[in-house]
Amino acid sequence: MRRYLWTAGVVALLAIIIGLLEGMGVTLLIPLLSVISGPSPDVHSHGVVGTIQHFADRYSSTARTIGITGVILVFVLLKAGFQITANVFAAWVEGRIGHEVRCGLSHRLQNLGYPFFLLEKPARLVSIVATDSWKTSAAVRVLLQRIAAGAAAAVFGIVLALVNWRLSLVVAIGGLGARLVQKRFTAVLRVISRQTVAENELLTGRMLFAIFGARLIRLFGEEVKEHERFETASDNVRRAVLRGERMSGIQGPVLEGLHGILFLIVLIIALFSRVALPVLVAFLVLMNRLQPHLRVLEQSSATFASAAGHFDEVEWLLDAAGKPALPSGDLAFTGLRQGIEFENTTFDYGLRGDPALNGASFVLRRGRSTALIGPSGAGKSTIINLLCRLLEPTSGTIKVDGEPLSRIKVSDWLNRIAIAGQDIDLIDGTIGENIIYGRGAIDPATMELAVRSARADFIFDLPQGLKTVVGPRGLSLSGGQRQRISIARALARNPEILILDEATNAVDQVTENELSNIFQTLSKSITIIVISHRPNTLAFCDDAVVLERGNVVEAGPILSTAAFRAMQVGAAQPGSSETSAVQVPTIL
Repeated sequence: MRRYLWTAGVVALLAIIIGLLEGMGVTLLIPLLSVISGPSPDVHSHGVVGTIQHFADRYSSTARTIGITGVILVFVLLKAGFQITANVFAAWVEGRIGHEVRCGLSHRLQNLGYPFFLLEKPARLVSIVATDSWKTSAAVRVLLQRIAAGAAAAVFGIVLALVNWRLSLVVAIGGLGARLVQKRFTAVLRVISRQTVAENELLTGRMLFAIFGARLIRLFGEEVKEHERFETASDNVRRAVLRGERMSGIQGPVLEGLHGILFLIVLIIALFSRVALPVLVAFLVLMNRLQPHLRVLEQSSATFASAAGHFDEVEWLLDAAGKPALPSGDLAFTGLRQGIEFENTTFDYGLRGDPALNGASFVLRRGRSTALIGPSGAGKSTIINLLCRLLEPTSGTIKVDGEPLSRIKVSDWLNRIAIAGQDIDLIDGTIGENIIYGRGAIDPATMELAVRSARADFIFDLPQGLKTVVGPRGLSLSGGQRQRISIARALARNPEILILDEATNAVDQVTENELSNIFQTLSKSITIIVISHRPNTLAFCDDAVVLERGNVVEAGPILSTAAFRAMQVGAAQPGSSETSAVQVPTIL
């Protein structure tokens, strides 16, 4: 918003012009009313007002009436023109700032390191982008109205002082009292605003779960309870909003009542002070015209107080301080020559007692396939995240051909890597758009080769083929279909390093065997890293790194590792699944 500070001057200038035109038009009522009430000595005793009256006295009553009425009409038309200009300008400023706030939030989200998203609640981030940003941009318009109202009120205050400074002093004292009352309301509204934002964040979380957890909810029959939880969260938001609206609703009438009392006080003082009727009428009209500007100032204060929580959230996300940045590097990467070495590498999420990876040392050799074996939570996914520069080691180093991975340009490194896995979501678009995601564009022959290599031929049997829309996160497809599209996307990148993270756990055994043959052929020319609990998928691997609770317990040729032999034995047990080494206990 700071780039648009200059607009405050434009808005203030337009408001001053509008206020002067209206103030002068009202002041001209004094000589006009003098035609009816007759000249008054009190009128002639005032400086500016007296000058206007003296000038008007030079003309006849008829000429005075026609002339003053004409001038007032010109002022009214000019004021309308400037008011239209001010409104259009304010709308333009609000639109521009709202656009830049939203783009600023998007830019910040795209330039934050992955650890930020591991720690922050998705509901909070969605609430900021979807709700708080709009509340902030709407408040910009209120801010401009506040500036305009402040400038106009200042002009009217000056004109009132010129008409009668004693009555103006009474108005100023009364206005100060109203301001103190308003300040109290504003403080309460700020507290309510922050409470409302917190409750709305919880409601957003329930909304997200109702959508993305739809399958889980129905599988466990939690529809009624989830609706009850949603109702509770929604009611808490309603109550918080109601508290704010109630406080705003009380503030308006209270301040309006104070203004009404002040109006009566001014009228009584004027009558006892024997203020001339034309001056009194002009003063009261000016005072009445001042009220809308004061109400805007009061309402804008309430609006800003109500939006305080939204401002805090938007500014927190826009501020890069204390948030992880994207990884960097200055060393060009032209290709893997020897291998990738983990040297006493540790990573700690800080969310549990033991590190996710604890002093791991092993080598991923170029042109070989390496399996990462271990139970859930052993540290396999952490290794993948470290390799893809989503995370940076807490201690130790990762070297690529002897150079620290942290020094390599991220874009160069990621352009050589492709990943396919169970947790790699599809985008909400067509199958073709999913396959070229991150690549930009590829020729049709390369696209078809990637699809057929991934055994995703089902795509060509669909009515719209590659133009078939997969729906949000690809949920309109089966798990096996999503995985094969994910593999096709990885192969279309023509990677030098291919990462398969449970990439075949949802496909049938025949497809798994076919894909394993494809990967075995690829492993002769590229480096492959595989995470899987299926011995059939791991069978083509050359090496293995076995992990347990973040520690490397075995490393070497895969056939010599006890972990892989145990998986083969488990898969061959009577009654076990041929496509999984996981044994399901019998519940008696």
